[in-house]
This record gives sequence, C-alpha cells and structure tokens, in this order.
Amino acid sequence: MFPDFVDMKNYADFLVLLSPSYKVKEKVRDHKSYAAEIIGKYESMNSIAHISIKKMHRQKSFVTEPAIILLNRKLEAIAPINLTIDGFDYFNHGEDYKTIYARIKSSPEISAWFKTLKKSLNDKDFLVPHITIARNISVDDFNKLWPHFKAINWVESFTVNELTVLQKETFAPFAQWETFTTIPFKAKQADIIMPKPSLVKPLRSTPGQGIQISLF
Repeated sequence: MFPDFVDMKNYADFLVLLSPSYKVKEKVRDHKSYAAEIIGKYESMNSIAHISIKKMHRQKSFVTEPAIILLNRKLEAIAPINLTIDGFDYFNHGEDYKTIYARIKSSPEISAWFKTLKKSLNDKDFLVPHITIARNISVDDFNKLWPHFKAINWVESFTVNELTVLQKETFAPFAQWETFTTIPFKAKQADIIMPKPSLVKPLRSTPGQGIQISLF
C-alpha cells in the first residue's frame, strides 16, 4: 500500500514500441480472429500489432517524461529500418503456456540496428523482436493452433520510420494507453557503422526458447 499523501496521478506506465505497416496490422488482426474462432477469447487478442521494445512500469511522471523527451536527439540519429516477417514461431512459458508470434527475419544489419536502438534507450534486457499473435495460451490451445500457423508461409516486408511511446496512469482502473510521443528515425542508412560481426548477437532463438518482452 502507498501512503495517503502520495498523489497517484503522478505515476504512469510507459510503453515503447515499433509499429509495422497498416497491411501487416490488418493481417495480424485476421490471424488473431482465426485463433479466437478456434480457442475462444485469449490474452492479447485485441491488441494492435506492434514490436515491443521496453516497458517502464510505475514511473514518476515528472521524472520520466522529460527524460523521454530528451531521447529525441539520440533516436533521430538512427536510420529507418526495413524489417521482414518470415513465418511464425513460439515462446515457451514454463511447461503450461506458450506464445505464438510472427517472426522477424534476422541478419547482422538488423541485429546491429536493434543493438543501437536499445543502447540509446539504456536498455540491456534481452529481446527477440517479434509481433505477438496469441500470448500466454495453454499448451492444449497451442496444440490446436500451431499446426495451422506452422504451415503458413508469410513473408512480408515493412519499414519502421519512428519509435512510439505510449502512456497511461498506473493506478487508474480503466486507464487507456495514449500516445505520449513519436520520435522519427532521421539518419541515412549510409551513416550507420556496422560493428564487427563477432560482436553482433543473432536475434533469432531456437523455436520455443525465446524470451518474450510484451507491452500488452
């Protein structure tokens, strides 16, 4: 419990994400609808397609908001990136739950880009970039859905031109996520310096072995 004198409105959650194209969002919505027809309602079925980058929970707004605004110069020095969805994969959450997601194709250039982005955000958490389809579903539901998604050959490219930060009050029961700011990536591709290949970790993990960092 918090002391009575604490102003709960001063606390907010911040969600940092990348948005895919409208076409990708529509296809993800269709995949989610299909999943819901098979297994019923599930967590994340109504969330809009996105690539989760970072979540900041229960932040003091007067501290975090100015810090995010100051990120503009760092992030504007990053170039837009072309990403490609390459089929589907899944995460294991213990023995009882799994998450099905659209896989982002990896390359040394993509790994370097995400490494630069996370460094600019001062974020050291491990991340497998992905777009969630069905999060935290039971193994039984997974077994119903996975044969379908495994068989889909979905290859779709899109360009990410900006970073989006969402915000909502931490302690407001019915608070909705709202856009706090969007920060464009303005650098040119030619300005990017690739690190040595040995220093770049691959983004893709063994199927079922990734770690999910989710915003919704």
